[in-house]
Amino acid sequence: MSASSLTVVAGLCGFLFAAAALAAALQHPVAPALAVLMLVGVAAWAIRRPADLWFVLPALLPVANFTPWTGWWLVDESDLLILAAMGGAYLRWGLDARNKPSAALGRTPRSMQWVYVVLPPLLLIGVWRGLDDARAATPWAAMLADLWAQGVYGDYDLPGNTLRVAKSMVWGLVLMPVLYRYGQAAPLRLARGMVVGLFLVCAAVFWERGIYVGALDFSDHTRITAWFWEMHVGGGAIDVYLALALPFAWWAAWTARHGWRWCAAGALMLLSIYAVLMTYSRGVYLSVALALIALVTLAHRYRLVAPDSSVWHRRAMAFLAVALVAEALGVLVGGTFMPDRLGRSNKDLYQRFEHWQRGVDLLKTPSQWVLGLGVGRLPAHYSTQTSEGGLPGQVRWVRSAEGSTQALISGPAQPGVKGKLALTQRVALAPGGAYRVRLRGHVQAPARLWVQLCEQHLLYAFECQEQTPLVLASSDAVGGWMELQLHGPAFASTGIRSAWRAGVLSIAVLQAKTRVRPDAVELIDPQGRQVLKNSAFAQGPRHWSSIAHVNFLPWHMDNLYLELLIERGLLGLAAFAALAVYGLAMTAQGVARQNPLALIVGIAILAAVLIGVVISVIEIPRVSTMLWLLLVVSPLLCEDSGGECK
Repeated sequence: MSASSLTVVAGLCGFLFAAAALAAALQHPVAPALAVLMLVGVAAWAIRRPADLWFVLPALLPVANFTPWTGWWLVDESDLLILAAMGGAYLRWGLDARNKPSAALGRTPRSMQWVYVVLPPLLLIGVWRGLDDARAATPWAAMLADLWAQGVYGDYDLPGNTLRVAKSMVWGLVLMPVLYRYGQAAPLRLARGMVVGLFLVCAAVFWERGIYVGALDFSDHTRITAWFWEMHVGGGAIDVYLALALPFAWWAAWTARHGWRWCAAGALMLLSIYAVLMTYSRGVYLSVALALIALVTLAHRYRLVAPDSSVWHRRAMAFLAVALVAEALGVLVGGTFMPDRLGRSNKDLYQRFEHWQRGVDLLKTPSQWVLGLGVGRLPAHYSTQTSEGGLPGQVRWVRSAEGSTQALISGPAQPGVKGKLALTQRVALAPGGAYRVRLRGHVQAPARLWVQLCEQHLLYAFECQEQTPLVLASSDAVGGWMELQLHGPAFASTGIRSAWRAGVLSIAVLQAKTRVRPDAVELIDPQGRQVLKNSAFAQGPRHWSSIAHVNFLPWHMDNLYLELLIERGLLGLAAFAALAVYGLAMTAQGVARQNPLALIVGIAILAAVLIGVVISVIEIPRVSTMLWLLLVVSPLLCEDSGGECK
């Protein structure tokens, strides 16, 4: 491609990405003006300093999601962030090339150019197979029309999940050219962005534990989720993120000069380990422990010297190491939950092996083994083809004949399925008494509902008021309003913890194969005020979301490699393995040339590879995008160390 052609392409891409970000921001369900303002700021930042993409993305992606308030599912704020950042950077590329034709040339390392050839065809095949599998006997035109009608709302067993899972690779491939074009000091910018993002996540973790449980209560069974709303159906989004990001906390402390900078970095390392411990995830514990051991060993082996070689710095790092060990031991002996989980490891591992086997059994033909079931199709197949994997419920958003959006709540797919899937909304809780719920809707058969209002962040409930009414069927509708008095303790009225706790209203259907269509839901607080937003669903899913309870098996394979095998086949698994090996090889060359950041990035990739044995990764777009950034920066680490990368 000529320089002039590349100039036009870069400018056009920038315009299209920026326009898409702006259009999506204008449709933001909650705060369109604020969304537009922030995205314009990101785009302007990228135009002025395009190399800062390496900083902006890892810094903001961990908190760029507000699904419980927006109802968005296929698209969220992280997608808008990426689009705005790419729009600004590509526009800058076009402007630079116009003023200086030599600037039009791309700078993708030769050792990374194979990705442009191998991954797009595999992605297209996976998306085509996923959509083709989802449509079943439905004509393509009808399926695409239904997909368009769903818009940004959908569910994991619908065609939209193919697009949701595929988008992280799309972002990664489209980001690569501009990231490499503006790769000045990329490893350092990336490291700083990871530190900022980790701080934001750790702050959310500390707030979550402090408000709902107590920061030093290590006996409560609550496991953290922070700002990873993708965990509304379980999974290990925060586990993978912490494994990726924690090595950068160590880097921050190791490179910080003595004084307040080191104290801040040391505090972040302590907070990061605290967050890891509060996951109560044995997979995270093992992967982080092995990663830190490898980090220290390799740093000593290759004589990587801290920028501050003073006695004070060496003593401070030794003190930090002792404090981290003491922190881990304190959680182990200071409560009962961690010892209980460690004691159940053998039983849980056996159950996980059974889960994995059921997943592998979904592959029945040679083409499925080679190419997979299709991107994002695991939940649909697992929930219908395994007796233990039925969905505990469904929340659907459909359009009526008049064009309005309606909610449909279904019970378990079959009798005996554990757990519930509830339609939910976050509310501010008022003290002083019991709440009431008013319901109006349609049922086809008698349905037992589960209505619950709890102090709740995401998956774990604390003080609750609830009711389980029986809704009787009529010829076509439940006439008028049904009023329910919720039973349970009054919510606390004193203390900062009670004041900051959010509440979650949950509505689920308990009967198997039973569906309820709520036309309106009202929540009346003790003072008689109706507090729900969009209570009649006139604005579609705005302010509404869903949360699974107890049963998370249908949505996750809990293994990165089996997830890739089942959805993308042996070819997809081989492509990921090649990319991971490539990233580790590039960072290894950087380490051999005594580049400290190469060691950090390599350990982060290694931690992701290790934790992938027990946690799915690719299904979490935000986290897989950050893993992609680490893989993309790896050849730059090698080149920055001097010499040619092999």
